[in-house]
Amino acid sequence: MGGARNAARAMAPSRRVMTGLGQLLGQVAQNGPAAALRVFNLQSLVGAPIADVFLALTDLLCPDGGTIDEAIARNAMLETVGELGAAGDLRFDGATPDVLDAVFIGALARSIETKLFNEIGGRSIRLPTDVAAVEIIQRTLHDFIQGTVRDRFAAAGGTLASVPYAGVEAFVQAIYEQSFELIRILGDSA
Repeated sequence: MGGARNAARAMAPSRRVMTGLGQLLGQVAQNGPAAALRVFNLQSLVGAPIADVFLALTDLLCPDGGTIDEAIARNAMLETVGELGAAGDLRFDGATPDVLDAVFIGALARSIETKLFNEIGGRSIRLPTDVAAVEIIQRTLHDFIQGTVRDRFAAAGGTLASVPYAGVEAFVQAIYEQSFELIRILGDSA
C-alpha cells in the first residue's frame, strides 16, 4: 500500500467522516448540543434520541451509494448507531461527555479495523496462510486499534473538548497511520 502514510491517505472518506464526527462531538462539549447541531444544520434534532442524531449525521457525512471506502465509513457509523440504539432511549442533549467520547472512539476504531480487513481481503496486505496465526493477528490488531485510539485520545487531553476543532483531522490521521504501520509489522513478522 506504499507505507502507513499512503494507506492512511487512501482512507480519505473515512478520515473525512471521522473528522466530522469528532468536530460535532467536540462542539457539543465546548458549546452545547444545540450549537453543535446547528453547525451541521441538524438543529431540528435537539432533544432527539442519540441514535437518531447519529443516523442523520451518517446520512449527511457519508450518504448511501458511494465507493468502498465511503461504505467503510458509513458502516462504522451505522454500527455505532446500532450500538447506541441498543443502549436505550438516551437523548442526544442528555449524553455525557464520556458517552460522546466513547462514540467517537468506537466509530474511529471500527473504520480503521474494517479498512484493514478490507485490504487484507483484497490482498493489499499479505498474511500467513496459517489460520491460527491470522486469528492471532486479528485479535492483536483489534486490541491495538482500540488501545491506540484510546491512548491518542488520552494524550490529546482525554476529551474531545480538549482537541481543537481544527486539530481533529490531524488527530484522526495520526491514528490511521499508527494502525497501518502495526499491521505491516505484524504481517511481516508472522
